[in-house]
Amino acid sequence: MSEVKVDIAEDGKHINIYAEYRFKEVCRRLPGASWDAKKQNWRIPLSWGGCLALRSQFKEYLSIGDDLGQWAKNEKASRVQPALDLREVEEVSDPDNEDLFPHQRAGVQFLSTAKQALLADEPGLGKTAQAIRALKKLKDQGEKVFPAMIVCPNTLKKNWEREFKRWWPEASVQVVKGSANKRREQLEPGLADVYVMNWESLRTHSKLVGYGSIALARCVECGGHDSKVSEARCEAHKRELNNLDFKSVVADEIHRSKDPKSKQTRALWAASGGADIRIAMTGTPIANDVVDLWPILHWLKPEEWPSKTKWIDRFVDTIPNHFGGMMVLGLKPEMEQEFYASINPRMRRMLKAKVLPWLPEIVNDRRDVEMGAKQAKAYKQMLEKMIALFETDSKEDVIVASDPLVQTMRLNQFANAYAEITMTESGEEKVLLSDPSCKVDALMDDIKNGDFGGDSVAVCAVSKQLLNLLSERLHKEEIPHGMVTGDQDDIERQTAVDMFQAGQLKWILFTDAAGGVGITLTKARRLVMLQRPWSLVNYKQALDRVHRIGSEQHDSVLIHDYVTEGTIEERVIEALDSKSENFEEVVRDRDQLKKILVEGLKK
Repeated sequence: MSEVKVDIAEDGKHINIYAEYRFKEVCRRLPGASWDAKKQNWRIPLSWGGCLALRSQFKEYLSIGDDLGQWAKNEKASRVQPALDLREVEEVSDPDNEDLFPHQRAGVQFLSTAKQALLADEPGLGKTAQAIRALKKLKDQGEKVFPAMIVCPNTLKKNWEREFKRWWPEASVQVVKGSANKRREQLEPGLADVYVMNWESLRTHSKLVGYGSIALARCVECGGHDSKVSEARCEAHKRELNNLDFKSVVADEIHRSKDPKSKQTRALWAASGGADIRIAMTGTPIANDVVDLWPILHWLKPEEWPSKTKWIDRFVDTIPNHFGGMMVLGLKPEMEQEFYASINPRMRRMLKAKVLPWLPEIVNDRRDVEMGAKQAKAYKQMLEKMIALFETDSKEDVIVASDPLVQTMRLNQFANAYAEITMTESGEEKVLLSDPSCKVDALMDDIKNGDFGGDSVAVCAVSKQLLNLLSERLHKEEIPHGMVTGDQDDIERQTAVDMFQAGQLKWILFTDAAGGVGITLTKARRLVMLQRPWSLVNYKQALDRVHRIGSEQHDSVLIHDYVTEGTIEERVIEALDSKSENFEEVVRDRDQLKKILVEGLKK
């Protein structure tokens, strides 16, 4: 029988593949495969995933060299198997972390064992504390963890500082904020143990890495040929983050880097440098389909997941769509075993239903809303003609959708309220939501009719304008409430949240963008989804503001969905249900829930 011989290359970073010519195309399709013309053999990056691919691809034809066999044996014994043993464990004994919840102690053990891992616990289970204590544990074991970088949403920077003071007060923390010049001063090497950055600032303070056919803009000094590209515009020039030799990086809400083409994602990859310790955190690792997972995996261990295209070809079922793009159907059934064998040692996910069974039951309530005549007329015009005529007291305005994408956005707006056109300072037209709003009218009627009793209520919407309309009506009815939108600064937002949590306010309104992460609204027994986001990530995050540790004060949490009948909003719900299927295919929440039910029946 012909053999495919594999062993570790001289550089210690690749696996050499010696195979007959008939295996050429098979070798070419392996993730990260390249041809070494000098030595006349194929090679792939040395990784556990690479070993799994070789075993899966060549089966009985495979002959493993001594060095590679010993490496794989050590890798399995030191990282893979211990991580697998911990990925579903709910409790471990750990005297250094007795102040954590049992599932958090297990999470700390998992992260400190895996070192490059995705913590995908459902929101509300305390991922921040687990990440901080995992870094501390690694340091106590003699690992170099400083300097460390925390990348998080802007609204969570102060929260990370508070959490470090609580869980590891000995670590010095620098929250990087202010103007670009002030941020540069705060990124001096040696200034702190931990640097906390927001996602949007990454590309200002780091060079970028290339991706696919995307070329970097280079100044002459960096090998470019265009003298017009200055150092400030150069994407290859080292910047402040690249001068900090980070030993560990934590990427909080890493679903924000799901697009490998974005400058934000490529800045994260560059700023992380050679950091050996990498912790990715998100309760929603998949926004649309399994392909969203690849950029996260690539950041965790680039050599294990080197090529997106080859990874998709290997594991994902796709078909072309009508627009020349790709429609993802799901995982290839025949590749599921290898897929899970590669990601399981690097991904842990705990469910609230499993580790916090005392949390209240979620009760869903859909409330269908009917548009008034003016709003319905505008919606129908936009749907049929992509042009809507809006009448105000003094004039008539025409809103035109230039393409189907804009039409979809306008339909989503008009399903919630009427609109008017204003002029910006630059002379551009801007569409603003205005009364009448079927959503605001319906909610105010329900409030007046006593549907919410004396419960504390959080209201979520995508549109800040829609919440402003609701706020005006609440003011008119003298109903005190707080606001968490992009119009408030950090102090105003936190004050509103604190007053709500203290029971001083019964109502709080938040957008999924400004309040979808980082805030706790467990005082709310009810969450009103006045408007659903298209994003599964944003939707799940919004729900988890009210259903998390602390919500056990209620016997149940009620989710009220306000949906405008016969509009695009019904399509949004269908899309979210479809995305949920893809999400669960990877994180396998249903499997865990079934396991809980079966164990409960046995008892």
